[in-house]
Amino acid sequence: MRRVFGLGDLLVLITVVMWASSFTVIKSAYDEFTPLAFAAVRFAAASAGMLLLLALLRRPLVIARRDVLRAAIIGVFHVGFYQIFFSTGLRYTTASNSVLIIAVSPVITASLVWLTRAEPITWRQAVGIALALLGVFVLVEAGGSLSAGHLKGDVLTLLAAASYAVTPVLVLPLLRRYATVTVMTIGMVFGTLLLLAVGLPELLRQSWNVSATAWGQLAYAAFGAGTLGYLFWYEGIGRIGPTRVAAYSYLIPVLGVAIAVTVLHEVFTALHLLGAVVALIGVALTRWPAQAPSAEGRAPVGRRIETPQAAKGGS
Repeated sequence: MRRVFGLGDLLVLITVVMWASSFTVIKSAYDEFTPLAFAAVRFAAASAGMLLLLALLRRPLVIARRDVLRAAIIGVFHVGFYQIFFSTGLRYTTASNSVLIIAVSPVITASLVWLTRAEPITWRQAVGIALALLGVFVLVEAGGSLSAGHLKGDVLTLLAAASYAVTPVLVLPLLRRYATVTVMTIGMVFGTLLLLAVGLPELLRQSWNVSATAWGQLAYAAFGAGTLGYLFWYEGIGRIGPTRVAAYSYLIPVLGVAIAVTVLHEVFTALHLLGAVVALIGVALTRWPAQAPSAEGRAPVGRRIETPQAAKGGS
């Protein structure tokens, strides 16, 4: 008989908590770090952590020459553009809005898949896309965001979600040939190079005489929500399958908002709640039906990808 709750569930649940809390951790770190300096150092450290992890796992960091450009482009969108927009956007908007707007990235992915005619779109997905966009509009408008400084942050965060949404479309051909951890590590390195280049002015201006708390926040974002998050997430997929993992991913925006409201004392009104509910219903409809697991309820480790819709603040 299959266990109701096993190690795979625990690993995914730990990752959900780390990724949900990372929005608040990163927002708090901006008290002492500039956004792009934080992101650049974070991903330089996370890339080193992933390379070390590959070495410990004895996984080859080799792909065919013809695939290097695609892997680089994946990294540019998945890490480079995403973190530039996300980090800068989080400076101006709330952690609550950030986690909820990032949550609609699967909706953007579904739209891209339909526009490129890779897959047809169902009526349920079309309704989901419309609801998700409506929910984001309500979130942005809540509290007067359309006329306040939050608008800039919300728009940048939406651009981050769009940057991340490109990844599943680009990465699928490579995942048929290589392990997920290999593809994502190579992409992370290329994306980090772009992030370091764009973040160089902030890196030069950044005062590194920061508190131990700030360094701890950076380490948590880099190695906890970053390296360990990836490891636990994909190991969880291998143990319990992508369908069950996808169900856990819906906890990320819920926990993310709860943590931000509790720790940062962010205002979360009834209008915010309405927008969040509408957006998440839209995401659920867009992702329906979820990918079915293999016959044994397991996905081959490193060969199938199920990316969380609101994880990227912490990955």
